[in-house]
Amino acid sequence: MDDSRVAKCTYGAGTLMVILSSTTTFDWLSNELCSRFKLKLGHFELRYSFTYCSNCLLESDDDLKVMFMVCGLMKDQLIHISVRDKAVVVNHVQTVYTNIIASPFLLEAVPNNDNIAQDEDTCIDSSVAGSIVDSNAASSSCLSIDFDSTSSEFGNDYLGKYGSCGGRKYLSTDWEGYITHEGQKFEGGVSEFRDKLAKYAIENGFKMKYLKNEPRRVTAVCAKKESDGCEWHVHAVNSNVNGFFYIKNLNNVHSCTGLIREKRNKAMGSRLVSSIVKDKVRSNPLVRPIELITDLKENYGLDIPYHVAWYGKESATKDLHGDEELSYAHLPWYVDVLKASNVGSYCVLDCGEDGSRFQRIFICFKASIDGFRWCRPMLFIDGTFVTNKYKGTLLGATAKNGNKEVFPFAFAIVSGETVDNWRWFLQRISEVLVNEGRQLTFIYDRHGAIIDAVRTVFPSSPHGFCLYHLKDNLKKKYPHSVGSSFKDHILWLFCKLLYAPTVEEYQERLKKLRDDGGATIIDKFLADLPVQNFANAFFPGKRYGEVSNALSESFNSWIKEVRRLPIYELIDTIRIKMMEMISRRKLASEKWCSVLCPVIEDELKNLASKGRHWRICCASESIFEVHADLSVMVNLDERFCSCYQWQLLGFPCQHAIQVIHHSGLCLYDFVDEYYKADFYRATYATPIFPIPDIEKPPPGDVVLLPPHTRKPPGRPPTKRFKSSSETKRQVKCKRCGACDRHNRRTCKAPI
Repeated sequence: MDDSRVAKCTYGAGTLMVILSSTTTFDWLSNELCSRFKLKLGHFELRYSFTYCSNCLLESDDDLKVMFMVCGLMKDQLIHISVRDKAVVVNHVQTVYTNIIASPFLLEAVPNNDNIAQDEDTCIDSSVAGSIVDSNAASSSCLSIDFDSTSSEFGNDYLGKYGSCGGRKYLSTDWEGYITHEGQKFEGGVSEFRDKLAKYAIENGFKMKYLKNEPRRVTAVCAKKESDGCEWHVHAVNSNVNGFFYIKNLNNVHSCTGLIREKRNKAMGSRLVSSIVKDKVRSNPLVRPIELITDLKENYGLDIPYHVAWYGKESATKDLHGDEELSYAHLPWYVDVLKASNVGSYCVLDCGEDGSRFQRIFICFKASIDGFRWCRPMLFIDGTFVTNKYKGTLLGATAKNGNKEVFPFAFAIVSGETVDNWRWFLQRISEVLVNEGRQLTFIYDRHGAIIDAVRTVFPSSPHGFCLYHLKDNLKKKYPHSVGSSFKDHILWLFCKLLYAPTVEEYQERLKKLRDDGGATIIDKFLADLPVQNFANAFFPGKRYGEVSNALSESFNSWIKEVRRLPIYELIDTIRIKMMEMISRRKLASEKWCSVLCPVIEDELKNLASKGRHWRICCASESIFEVHADLSVMVNLDERFCSCYQWQLLGFPCQHAIQVIHHSGLCLYDFVDEYYKADFYRATYATPIFPIPDIEKPPPGDVVLLPPHTRKPPGRPPTKRFKSSSETKRQVKCKRCGACDRHNRRTCKAPI
């Protein structure tokens, strides 16, 4: 017949060739197998396999029709049908007898359910169980038989919490059918065959060893071949025509004992772990090895050591993203596509004089350029180290939006924080902001290279030093023998000096600082610290109350885990994070009903609730005197208050708020536009568009070498070493054992 197919039916060591057609029914096939293999209906299951499908269930006439349709599409003439034993359930109470080797004689020894038990209280006769066990000699495959009894010894349903726990289906269950028949094809070549063979051995609970393990041929036998004489073996070869791997010889029956699937298996190496966790690493490149260990335990029932998970994750990263050296070759293509997909973005790739070796790269997206126009004209700049193979430094310029959130503006990857690199970075920023029209203010730490670069590239822009780093520098001026309480007092006085709003107040607080902290130390510290770069009283520009570079530290923390990726993935992951952040904040701001951003709105409400009892005296239409604890003057036209907080922060202070309410004016008219919700929405109006890599050329087409560097021995560090001022020594009480800033002499805890 034209639609006839040959089915190779295998049960244990026996093989039966059967001709099937579109008119063949499942009942006819089941009865034929029962008569030829001496089986009983309901005691076995069928699974079929051919070239592109394996381990498919065959349980009904519909399954048979689907099998014929797929086989016709694949144009296969031979179908492999595997006959497998399944559990026999008697009288609905489970008692599991495992590792009993089945054969046609064994199945005949099992009587019908009606002959075993006449009622619910009848148990299985010991002679029946004995006949089952004695028939072990004529075996060919494993059978798990479930017996039922009302005996309390095996009644798990009656044991409650003392009974055996319910199982679960692991994701590794499908590994059991990875090796099925001769002629099975592996399109991935020898790598796919080795991977599936190892998973097959792990799931079926046996160990194997390779007799031949070459790129063109692989031969494996059971590890118990010499001790137990097991005949299981597989031989696969590579095809010269298409490069696929095919199984040429397979004996898939074990004659050894003790096939139990273990949680730990030596075959579970880093390469095998890599193939399992590859999808997880693709979706989350920052996944930690300990998370992979937990995932393999919960979803696969496998235990692996930490070092195997670590190397497996590194191998998966390399397979997905390529070698770190080849990652640099993608950068020219990435820059071109970025400019094409995000028109208006500013990207510069510096490849040195000969154009063949990476030097540095600068990226500022069009969305950041447009969004910065609606942010306060301030940039927080800082650098952080890159922890991938070739290392380097990531320089970042960050702004703050109207809701006091981080707004990444531009970043660059360079060899280090040198004067030349900082000048190059700031020159690129000046080219981006050439038409800005606003006076920029820079906030940064006292890094010598940054100071030189800012003064050179932006000579007219005011710049302030980070208060946090200044306090750290001042603290180091005192020896360790000085107590921490004294240092904290000096730092508190220095902060008061920085926040002094007037020159007179600054001089008064400076005198107090010199008296308490020592004139010699304080004068030496302030000698090379220009007052216009840190003190509010002398600062030439407007910094909206920002006196620290914490925003840059927030950006560095935001990209902390990304910095260890290859450079191409590092840059693209930052782009994706920025793209998602812009989209998320844009959608959230569309739901706002307030005039101001929520954070500013809450601050104004808190300030407005503090001075409702103050007396306000009017001097003119715009000038008022507010009698609080101390009286202050408020000028609405000049947006001035003698407490100087309105001028420093950019929105009304508590005195001005009470005057505005007293005058019947709208409070929102006196708040800088940067804090309003409309400006916030405009900040995120321009999106960052995706950069699909589906058309990315192979790295061999464009050669860009990585920078000259030397990889130090050992695993790359991923954490910054903290300075002595950042780490506080814990004082443990020897009396109560608590670390609560007291010792044995001052301890008052009851014991």
